[in-house]
Amino acid sequence: MISVQNITVCFGEKVVLNRFSLALPETGVTALSGPSGCGKTTLLRVLAGLQPSRGGAVSVPERPTILFQENRLLPWRTVEQHITDVLPRARRGEAPRWLELAELEGEEKAYPGQLSGGMGRRLALARALACGGGLYLLDEPFAGVDAGRAGRILERVRALGVPVVLSSHEAELLALCDRVIPLAGPPLCLAEA
Repeated sequence: MISVQNITVCFGEKVVLNRFSLALPETGVTALSGPSGCGKTTLLRVLAGLQPSRGGAVSVPERPTILFQENRLLPWRTVEQHITDVLPRARRGEAPRWLELAELEGEEKAYPGQLSGGMGRRLALARALACGGGLYLLDEPFAGVDAGRAGRILERVRALGVPVVLSSHEAELLALCDRVIPLAGPPLCLAEA
């Protein structure tokens, strides 16, 4: 089970998550939805172990992998190198698989500055997925990606068989997820589904 129980996260005096609890199954794609500032990114960071909370407990599968809102691409590395850089030497031959998943075939030798915004986002996603792990935490994974392509890629991500928790504002994408958790805040509370 993926869960947070009774956690509180504050930034200075601002309470973002207040005695917040949530339990999710370890299968499928779960979307966190809600207005900007309601705590979606903070919750993903807590699940990744990057954001401490006051009290409570967090339970996630081993080795969660997070895709940040920022692409964090290295301008001096090619598309293919972004993937091979995160793969162990014995798995570097898998790079084409991850580029195909993100529909980036033919862009292997391009640099980030030569990519559109949506292509850069898909590269960041492919790199995160190539890292593997027991849980994918994807913060706005399809920002700048057209709906049809996002839907195709999401189906490929689901087929990996790893639980996914993602954040999104896009209704078309939310409709493709196995479950949607609406968040409201501040202070954040789980809205009734």
